[in-house]
Amino acid sequence: MKGQDRSWVMVPMPVVFVHGVGNHGEEQQAGQAAKLRRQFFAEFLLPAIGADPGHGVVLMPWWGRAPALPRWGRVCRPGASEALGSGDRVSLVKELAAAEPPPTGRTDDVVLDTARESVADAVDLLYSAVDVDACTDEDLRQLATLAVPLASYCERHRRFDPTDPFWEDVADDPSLIRAFTATGRTPGPQVETLGGGGPPGRVGKLLRRTADELRKALVGPPVRLTAGGLRRLTDIPVHDYLADVFKYLAERGTPEQPGEIVGIVLDDLRKATADAPADEPLVVVAHSMGGNIVYDIASHFCPKLTIDMLVTVGSQVGLFAEFSAFQGVPGDLPVPGGRRKVPARENIRTWINIVDRGDILGYSAKPVFEGVEDYDYESGALWAHSAYFKQPNFHRRLARRVRGATA
Repeated sequence: MKGQDRSWVMVPMPVVFVHGVGNHGEEQQAGQAAKLRRQFFAEFLLPAIGADPGHGVVLMPWWGRAPALPRWGRVCRPGASEALGSGDRVSLVKELAAAEPPPTGRTDDVVLDTARESVADAVDLLYSAVDVDACTDEDLRQLATLAVPLASYCERHRRFDPTDPFWEDVADDPSLIRAFTATGRTPGPQVETLGGGGPPGRVGKLLRRTADELRKALVGPPVRLTAGGLRRLTDIPVHDYLADVFKYLAERGTPEQPGEIVGIVLDDLRKATADAPADEPLVVVAHSMGGNIVYDIASHFCPKLTIDMLVTVGSQVGLFAEFSAFQGVPGDLPVPGGRRKVPARENIRTWINIVDRGDILGYSAKPVFEGVEDYDYESGALWAHSAYFKQPNFHRRLARRVRGATA
């Protein structure tokens, strides 16, 4: 398959996604956010490696089912007695995301004003603000399907262009979303139809409601980005990160007797290589702590496992290596006047590391490791660590990188 034209060769092959911290509840592994992520992989990444989106396999080992349980129930957190439900968190994220007015200074059409500077930012703003937990499975399917032509349009058109016929009837957020979903538009040589020309259905209503909620956040009571507000937003994710790191390092085991978390991920990696044809690439996408687990497996627990393409996203592999947390990394590096980086691993054939500089839990890898390329991605999200896989333009760029590396 390698070297062939992947535009027509379609086979069932797996992609393995290894999640990050905080995925302790079954609703997080099988809930709407996970379903949308799987839909995005089907629409963008599977075709990039020549897999049939309808039959390609996305394996998602759930290592979070072995959680680190807080012995005192998180009471060490300031204000731990204050409950913050999922709905409250969605509202808080939207308020904080809208706290800085768009570049034009207007507040009545948040999405359109963002599109005047960057169409891609407008699309990603909409998708990042959607409350996926309130979506049906059909909503998620329509969102993922629409994301492909939207991301393609963003690649060709950077910003609002009044001379482009596509924007002819666009005057506010609702009309922009109608254009995005191609409501009542007829394809032609001068007009691009993104949503297929059919009725907008629930996805159009969903995106209009999301835009309206963003607008209300801007025109409502002033939002102050106080330390307390940011603490409320980041408290649980940072706490979960530290908890999962402590548990993993304490219980990861040995190559002869790997711990529970290593075993869960390794089982799916082995299953992926067993199910795929011998000449097909194994593509592993790992978010956050998932990247550390995968590198630990490849360098220490199972160095015979070959990963054709490793993509670490918002991960801390460089940080872990700096503090000697990997047993597969030589302990005498860097050598003064000699080797400065960790040698590239032969069993990781291609490795790219993606990080948003606004992600407080994301780190570069290239300054520490040989054989890896760092790529910046600007999500524009306040809490960037969880924004990557919600944004269509991230998936478009990821698919393009993977396609080039596995062709």
